[in-house]
This record gives sequence, C-alpha cells and structure tokens, in this order.
Amino acid sequence: MRTSLGWAVLLVGSSLAGLVAQSTGLPAGWLVGPMLVALTLALVWEKHPTVPRWGRIASLAVVGGVLASAFRPSVLPLVASHWLPVTLVVCATLVLSLGAGMLLSSLAHLDRKTAALGTLPGAASGMLAMSDPLGADARLVALMQYTRVVVVVVSATLVSRFGLVPGTTSQPPSGQSLQAASQGADLLLQGTMVSYCLTVIVAALGVWVGTRLRLPAGALLGPLILGVALEELGVLQLLWPPGVPQGAYLVLGLWVGLLFDGASVKRAGRLLPFVLASAAGLVVACAALGWALAALTGIDGMTAYLATTPGGIDSVSIMALGSGADAALVLAVQMLRLLAVVLAGSLLGRWWSS
Repeated sequence: MRTSLGWAVLLVGSSLAGLVAQSTGLPAGWLVGPMLVALTLALVWEKHPTVPRWGRIASLAVVGGVLASAFRPSVLPLVASHWLPVTLVVCATLVLSLGAGMLLSSLAHLDRKTAALGTLPGAASGMLAMSDPLGADARLVALMQYTRVVVVVVSATLVSRFGLVPGTTSQPPSGQSLQAASQGADLLLQGTMVSYCLTVIVAALGVWVGTRLRLPAGALLGPLILGVALEELGVLQLLWPPGVPQGAYLVLGLWVGLLFDGASVKRAGRLLPFVLASAAGLVVACAALGWALAALTGIDGMTAYLATTPGGIDSVSIMALGSGADAALVLAVQMLRLLAVVLAGSLLGRWWSS
C-alpha cells in the first residue's frame, strides 16, 4: 500500500512539475521537472522504489526516435558550401568539451566516463540515457549536462537582447517568432495511425538490433541509427503520438531522480562550483569558435554564436527563431553536432569499457 501510494504521488507530482516546467520555458522541462520531484521524494523516503528496467528501455527507444526525427536531410545543402569550416567547428567543439571533461575529472576527482558524458554538448538527454549502460554516474551526468544548459540559455538570452558578441546586434523579444516555433512543433506531432505504428515498429526493431549487436546504450543508438537511415533514404519520417516523447522524458527524469540519496546529493553540491566554472568556460570557448566561423564564412555573428553554443538543440532553435538569426543554418550545424556527440560518446564508452 505504501509503495502504491508513493508511486501515485510521484506520478501526479512529476506530471504537474513537467507541465509547470514546460509552461515556464525551462529547457527539457519534462525531464528536469520530474527529476526534481523524484529527487525530493528519494531524499525523504529511504526505501523508495526505482524505475523498472523495461520502463527505462522503452523511454530510451522513444528518445532515440525523437533524436532521429530531429534530423532532416534538407539541412545538408545549407552547410555544403561551408563544409570545411563547419566541420572544423564541430570537431573543435568536441575537443574542447572533452578537454573540459578531462580537466574536470582531474580537479574534481571524477571518473573519465562521467566527466566526458557530462561535458559533451548538445545531446543532454542522449548522454543521460547512455550514462548507465556505459557505467557512468547518471546523477552527476545529469548535474553537469543541465547546469550547462541553464548557463547556455542565460548567456544566449543576454547575447540576443544586448548584442554582447562581436557581429551581433541587440534584438527585442519576438513573441511572433516564438509562437511560430510552437506551432511548428505541434504540426510535427500530427500524423496517421499508420505513421505512429511504423514509428513504434522501427523503435522496437532498433532496440532489438542495438542490443543484439551489443552497441553501447543499444536501446538508444539502435532506434537513432535506424531512424536516421530510413529518413535519409526517404522511406519514412518517424512520428510519435502527442504526449509520448514527454512521457519518455518523464520516465528518464524519474529514473535519474530516484538514483539519488543523501550522500550523493552532498557530493553533487561539492562539485557544483567546478561544474559551473567548466560550463562557463566552455560557453566562452564556443563563442570564440562562433566568431571564427563568422569570420570564415561571412554569416552574421548571432547565427554563428547560436550555431556553436554548447546547448540543447530544442532551446537553441527557439532562440534562433526569436533573435533574428538564420534559424535553418543554426539548426543544421546543431543537428550535425548532435549526431557527432552521440557517436563520440558511444565510441568513447566502448573504448573505455574495453
């Protein structure tokens, strides 16, 4: 009875937290809100339940499909004319992120897997999903990833409003652009039952193939790789029913929050100053890469800054729409880096595991 009551309170509270976080514009609100609720419950309930394995695998499959559906073949021509500087910027961002992770590992005495997955940019949910299968500490990965997301959102908002980066100009808030972004997201969720069923089949097949091939985080990478391949071939566009991605983020948030206890929270508090410093340093370094990209390609400074900032692709895309930047180009570079980050994380995990 106590366990059932606890789960009921947890599900209701996490759903309300997800709604509130989404309404306030918090990045990845459906993950962060439930995670905070689960963390609070874990601290006050010593023998709290945990998310079952099948729930975590199902949520990973959905996240892999969501990441695959974010990739659009039509964005490739946008970067084809500037492929060399874009490639150099993406690679430099990965190197800077891994360097920050290794430095953080030395200063804060973290293992390399946790530090690397916590600092790789632009795929917070993917890195979080990969952390447990790769043997990293999912609690600290979540702390580092979402601390950086908050730093990126605050800094990008200041740059957009006040033109704090060379080549950018002050932009007023644009309610129309943000509204257009919201309507675009709603349209992507429209579809037939056939599309929904095919997406579920692709995700399930991806999980099966990924686990059979023993890919790191196969439940995530299997649907991601298979979904991108099918979309590139023009066979299918992955499409989840409304509410399914939010439910997957909620389950992942509960899973991470319920991993915490009193000792782990104290450790996270001691690491927070190091995490903040590394996130701020990475944002500044990526801003320098944005300046270099603008100088090499001639694109405006705001577009270059948002294209290289180490934030979540969803929040950065909305900022691009509301700041007067070239949103399509920003999205193209962020998508390419998203795939590079997920693949780099899986390859590093397999290398360290061996």
